[in-house]
Amino acid sequence: MLSYRCFGRETKCFIRISDLQSDLLSVLELGVRNTYDLDLGFQPELVIDAGGNIGLFTLRAAAGTASVSKAPVEFVIVEPLPRNIAQIEKHLPLNHIKARLMAGCLGGTHRSIPFYCREAIDSSFDPEKPYLSVLDVPVFRLSDAIGSSAAQRILIKLDIEGMEVEVLKQFVPTERRAVYVVGELHNHQVNSSIFEGIFRDQGWTFEYRSISHDHALFRACSPAALPLLKSMASIPTPVQA
Repeated sequence: MLSYRCFGRETKCFIRISDLQSDLLSVLELGVRNTYDLDLGFQPELVIDAGGNIGLFTLRAAAGTASVSKAPVEFVIVEPLPRNIAQIEKHLPLNHIKARLMAGCLGGTHRSIPFYCREAIDSSFDPEKPYLSVLDVPVFRLSDAIGSSAAQRILIKLDIEGMEVEVLKQFVPTERRAVYVVGELHNHQVNSSIFEGIFRDQGWTFEYRSISHDHALFRACSPAALPLLKSMASIPTPVQA
């Protein structure tokens, strides 16, 4: 078991020998680095961790929100890989966190899709790379993850292996609440113009945090969320087409 400080709170997780490289990388990104730009002033009422892996983003978000507010926060984790879900189920009680787990992935429409299993952090929907096994996983929409929650401030993290375009294309046009999205865009060269248009056409504020090869980290917020996010105040809001 590994113990580390996160926003002044002791956080604990288990490191698997069988997935050692993946788990250590997850700890580096989500325990040491603020990879997904948590803006603590946003104070979300609901956190959706899509592509949850072993749940370390949820642990970080829980520590961060607890450091600025005592108000209760709802957590939802979406993850398709069974052995990762097993780790999440260990980490949540270990850190005194309650969350709703959804075994599957996010997409734009309800269906089932093949998921190619490799190392814990490298499984994906891409059949081109060598894989160990294949799962048929259900696809949920973001509205399913939100469910009946009455939350008006929603933090969404998307590490969903190329499904981010269809997820946001379905979600963004009808969303009016204060929503802050952080995540990864895969196949940046092909998807960037479509991706940027999703936000621009709805008046959302958007930026890339980094671009490496064909992979980008991004963040975006709805018009209702912008006044709550000081770290995004200086980013120009795209002109709607």
